[in-house]
Amino acid sequence: MRILIINPNTSTGMWKTIDGTAKRYALPDTEITTVNTADGPEFIANAADIAVQAPKVLHLVKQNLAEFDYFIIACGYDPGLEACRTVTGNVIGIGEAAILTACTVARRFSFLNSTEQSAAMVPDRLRSLGIDASRLASARAVGNSAEIVDKRNEMFEVYVETGQRCIDEDGAGALIFSCAGMSDIKERLEQRLKVPVIAGVISALRIAEQFSGVIDRPAGNKKG
Repeated sequence: MRILIINPNTSTGMWKTIDGTAKRYALPDTEITTVNTADGPEFIANAADIAVQAPKVLHLVKQNLAEFDYFIIACGYDPGLEACRTVTGNVIGIGEAAILTACTVARRFSFLNSTEQSAAMVPDRLRSLGIDASRLASARAVGNSAEIVDKRNEMFEVYVETGQRCIDEDGAGALIFSCAGMSDIKERLEQRLKVPVIAGVISALRIAEQFSGVIDRPAGNKKG
């Protein structure tokens, strides 16, 4: 199975984290290719960034339909997801995948967000997916800027402290990383907090790998 993971920003550091995490968790016969968009912000932080990058994500999917079996959009906001689904059914957004995974492992869950602005967007995202508001324990920012993602290892204790507050004060039974750039600290955080920590990159990958025999390709582009 060949999977193209699209990072809808231009951050090389985030690309490395996404690619490394996916390849670490992928099944032996899964081939992972990870790409960034050609231009745009280094970090998607708001609705304007989503709107600007969504057409670029759609372009990459259309451009690579004949070469890949599945596509994963590696941003918690899932920019361009619904548009991409008009050209192929084999596309997964890590934001949606993480939320639906959380619903299977915990009655209530919290988000660890990179900024207060992104945390404020969580309730609307859940409503758009038809998730009852009672499932959301909280959405807490681990920092005041996107810098917290790049410094996740140096500032790991901030993740621990914020996650513990989600559990103790908000009643979360699982935590969701809002950003794909946090993916590689999943296991460390689980070991410290003793609850499931959900990285959407891994959730989306696992979902795609279940359906290797159901490949949706345009007529004339099917592989043997």
